[in-house]
Amino acid sequence: MENPSGETNSRFQRDTESLTATPSIRYSNTYRESRPSGTDFDFHQAGWADSLCRHTVITDFASDGGIVFTAGTYADAVKAGEELGVRNHVRSVKLMQRQAILSRLSERYAHTLTERSTRELREKTPEYSAATGFPKWMRVFWYAIVILLLATLLANPLATILNLWLLFIPYFAATMALRAYLILNAERVTEPLPAIPQRRPVVSILVPVYREADSLPALIGALQALDYPQRALDIKILLEENDTDTIAEARWLTAGTPIDCLIVPPSEPRTKPKAMNFALPFARGEIVGIFDAEDAPEPDQILKAVAALESAGDDVVCAQARLSHYNPDDNLLTRCVAMEYALWFDMLLKGLSRSQLPVPLGGTSLYFKTDVLREIGGWDSDNVTEDADLGLRLARAGKRAVIFDSTTHEEATSNIVAWIRQRSRWIKGFMLTWAVHMRDPVRLARELGIVPMLAINVLLLDGFLSFLMQPLMLLSGIAALTMDVPPWLGLLHMPGAGILLATLFGGQLLLLCGAFVAGYRRFGIGVAASAPLLWPYWMMGGVAAVYALTQLMTRPQFWEKTVHCISPVARARRAAILGDGESD
Repeated sequence: MENPSGETNSRFQRDTESLTATPSIRYSNTYRESRPSGTDFDFHQAGWADSLCRHTVITDFASDGGIVFTAGTYADAVKAGEELGVRNHVRSVKLMQRQAILSRLSERYAHTLTERSTRELREKTPEYSAATGFPKWMRVFWYAIVILLLATLLANPLATILNLWLLFIPYFAATMALRAYLILNAERVTEPLPAIPQRRPVVSILVPVYREADSLPALIGALQALDYPQRALDIKILLEENDTDTIAEARWLTAGTPIDCLIVPPSEPRTKPKAMNFALPFARGEIVGIFDAEDAPEPDQILKAVAALESAGDDVVCAQARLSHYNPDDNLLTRCVAMEYALWFDMLLKGLSRSQLPVPLGGTSLYFKTDVLREIGGWDSDNVTEDADLGLRLARAGKRAVIFDSTTHEEATSNIVAWIRQRSRWIKGFMLTWAVHMRDPVRLARELGIVPMLAINVLLLDGFLSFLMQPLMLLSGIAALTMDVPPWLGLLHMPGAGILLATLFGGQLLLLCGAFVAGYRRFGIGVAASAPLLWPYWMMGGVAAVYALTQLMTRPQFWEKTVHCISPVARARRAAILGDGESD
């Protein structure tokens, strides 16, 4: 037997002979897709694509009807042969670079994997898919609410605004109570950190990128700095076929490294979860992690994620790191974004995890047990906040997510227009996620329990109602300043007016205080002192909410792309990797 360089290799001969009982023959360079008569296996039969993609093995037929394996390592070929039950049909094995095999596999199974990545959830569990039509009662209910609201606003706008405030008192009370409960839970004495695990399971890292050529140098540098055994890391950069600039940059930067580039064929919907679903069969790790293009994870994050998953109970199948920013001082907007993230990840999500309530996950620095992720069908390719949706689907399957003590730094959006577009996608996604999981409220309550169901309703509703109500707050403020006698002034003299005001504004005051504390712990007083600016910042979110509502009715699956590597800090990180004079 000869290796690809033409030199005899005794280990190659030994491993190949242990794989098959038949005599080895020399590998032929000719690949044929046709299947010779007399063979009882097919490269496209059920299960073959998954096994071959996972082990990075290409198969072809030999002249006598047997199989030729082309693999990245000897071990990959052995594992694939045993898993597929074709050990005795293997005639020879050839070694080839993993990247070349990935390209051939993605071409051979492009149709199969694309269909699965876009249709599997829709067809197997349509009740969990955002592409499935919503029940009639839900559509009638929302149409009726919109029509009634518009009619009353036209007939008597001031009375309508006043009645809306009164109607939303239960909502304000519920959100304030939940926030207070979560913050108190997050502030409890911290449990001992899990011990660093002795075992180092293979961890697959999927990094979907699109039009991110500028972000790639810093990203590749951060991935190479991860403190985890190289043999146990399986990193794949997911690239869209039509994004030629990013593909060229990625291939140049990863040349000579163990990082793979996987090209995702074009198909609708063009979303991040579709790309991750396409790549999931290629993941060979026990654990799958997700990063975004602008991420800078702490080097020991994977070790901590493995420890968090292995030290928890069997029901814990996801570990979420905290997200923060490396450019909070760019301007007032980035300070507000940084404080909001600190509040969300360091307090509210931490409180949810400690309360064992469903966790609407963040979109990056997530680590899943791969078998469970595959079992529930991966991500919903039709949801633009696939992370929050997946957190709820895991909870409905009886699984839990935990927040662990590690941080990934990323770039805070520093432009108002870009922020509105990004936030509109998140708000639209929360609307979609709430509507998907409330299709059958009775079933949801049965699967989650009454209290978790109520908590997640409050949290998801708050994810878009709190922003949709900002225009209402603004109109009320304008009326109070411009009218001699605002119609609700008499409410201040009613018994319990203090409770009413505390209910209306207590929740926002609580968030401001929480954001100040979280921002101070993360960034110091320089950032935390800007906490009062969160009030106009949330008002700005009302514009994003109206935009999101419009898109929900017109383009529910459209993915608003956020441009990265704009901040001076992000540009400096790129320059530090490429060297002076090469950053542009």
